[in-house]
Amino acid sequence: MRKSKRKSNNVDTLIADGTCINGDMSFSGALFVDGEINGEVKGDTEKQSVLSIGVHGKIKGNISTPYAIIFGQVDGDVYVTEKIDLKPGAKINGDLYYKVIEMNAGAEVNGKMVVVGDPKALEHKAEEAQADNSSVRSEETHQEAVEAEPAKA
Repeated sequence: MRKSKRKSNNVDTLIADGTCINGDMSFSGALFVDGEINGEVKGDTEKQSVLSIGVHGKIKGNISTPYAIIFGQVDGDVYVTEKIDLKPGAKINGDLYYKVIEMNAGAEVNGKMVVVGDPKALEHKAEEAQADNSSVRSEETHQEAVEAEPAKA
């Protein structure tokens, strides 16, 4: 028998359409929300939890989880330590902090989008950008000096 290395599509917890939960909640495994949650939602980082929000799903509060797949709406900040997948129709009204993002046409983020991850990787990119900017400034300074010289006849 061959074992599949693919993640299971099983859902451990389901909040169905028409269900409303008021209060903060923590989960491990896979949580599928097609109802409404008014409160903070936290996924277990050690168990690589996955939060899925269906087309009817709505969360009013901050989210913190390793993985998220969003079709519905979030009114709050979203912190995803691994990967977020924003499907068509997804709407986030708040800031999004992520490591890897997949964003489909029709998805919206009304807030800041901030990449988080390995600080060394970010520093390297910043150094390259800084080097690029200094060479552009040198060229601009040279151009200004050339333009400022009186024309010799």
